[in-house]
Amino acid sequence: MAFLDAPVAITFALIALPFVLSHFRRMRAKDYPPAVPSFLPYISTSIQYIFNPSGFLENCFKNNSIQIELTQAIAGVRENAPRLQEILHHQMAPMAGRTLTKRSMRKFTATYVERLLHGMNTFVASSERGGKAVSLMEVVGRSRLAALCHAFFGPSFTDDIYDDLSCLDASVYARLYRVPFYWRPSTQARKRLIARLSAYIAQAEEGSAMGDIMIGIIDIFKANKLAPEEMAWVLLVFLWGLYANATNMTFWALTEVLADEKLAARLREEVDNVLHTKRAIRNDGAPCTADLPALLRSDPHALDGLPLLDSIVQETIRLRLISTPMRQAACDTELVVDAAAGQRVMVREGEYVMAHLMGTHWDERWYEQPNKFVPDRFMSGKYASGREGTDGENSVQPKRSRLPFFGWGGGREMCKGRHLAIYEMKLIVALCVHHFHVTHADSDKHESGPSATNPLPPRVKKQSVGVQQTEHDVMVWLNLAGGEN
Repeated sequence: MAFLDAPVAITFALIALPFVLSHFRRMRAKDYPPAVPSFLPYISTSIQYIFNPSGFLENCFKNNSIQIELTQAIAGVRENAPRLQEILHHQMAPMAGRTLTKRSMRKFTATYVERLLHGMNTFVASSERGGKAVSLMEVVGRSRLAALCHAFFGPSFTDDIYDDLSCLDASVYARLYRVPFYWRPSTQARKRLIARLSAYIAQAEEGSAMGDIMIGIIDIFKANKLAPEEMAWVLLVFLWGLYANATNMTFWALTEVLADEKLAARLREEVDNVLHTKRAIRNDGAPCTADLPALLRSDPHALDGLPLLDSIVQETIRLRLISTPMRQAACDTELVVDAAAGQRVMVREGEYVMAHLMGTHWDERWYEQPNKFVPDRFMSGKYASGREGTDGENSVQPKRSRLPFFGWGGGREMCKGRHLAIYEMKLIVALCVHHFHVTHADSDKHESGPSATNPLPPRVKKQSVGVQQTEHDVMVWLNLAGGEN
């Protein structure tokens, strides 16, 4: 028995060692967040929360520790993390917000559309030439990232960094929660990204062509006298922020459309109506209907005001967002939980409040069938108007109670890139249902629709950050509209 106990003890020690080391390798709370150290993850921290929830949240949020943790997880920042996070949050984000207003985006949308189409056409050629299915996540992610880099960084940035950034994004949860082993493969990917961004920043400082955002970013870097490596760290976090959530949201929207042929047909009809109303007149007086890419290059607002497309984007965000933002009360504030029942909560100045957005968006008090994707949910009725109805059968005054939707945050802290994200989601979905022909590669018949082995939409990964991530990719056949494999 003693002989058998020795291998068991050695095996247990080898399993326990990474978890113990993952604790002791952390810098102490006085020097580095998180400010709530815990030897037993989840268990001891949950006990702290039960006994002192306000103090626990205060410690978690102290010095913006959550944001700093994310910055370090993505870029591997080894020093000056609070200062770099302050630059990201209080200087780069407002600058990006001014550049990415709906009116200002006109400056780069033509370039963005051109590069996006180039990337998606590459997948069309691959699918047709090789007679094989392509990854839907890669179609969305690789094409989006190439278009973003071309529009924001300028033509001098030509490297394909999708594989490395995608690998890094997949490791963020494991890095944040210090899950042993799982994040190791992304270490080399991050090193390559930082090296490439460092080389690009050096070129930009020497005067290579840049977009408006990068001009502003370089000015901020110079004003703060950042070291070259610090510049690359901050730029990587900024780029990840542009890439990660919007890519996953767009993927989810497309899987919902792929799963419902009638929904795809309705979307095509809606886009057809736009092309019909935007048609040009030739010199001889005959109507000439522009194709969708030509329209999108010339008019960045061509897809504005499409009720079904807008509703699909908003419903996808409602269903897939899992962020839990925190705010500190600037003054005493009374929150009304239920006015009729007299339920109110007083939040004192300086206290912290955490918003469970998924809990709100999936609350059946506000949304019927909250865990179901309803594509036209936000097209009409109380969801579109923001009203719940009337104050009783005899009342003629509508109750102007806005339904809780926090897809982009709220107040001064609203997402600075929300206009760009909405534009990209609508653009890619419209192209995939109208300009391209996308079908789920479920069988040799190339028929669309869900399958038993690879359902549509796919199953959700249990561990995600910001937006739900998928357990497995979706393979599709991608052709130009009217073409066949």
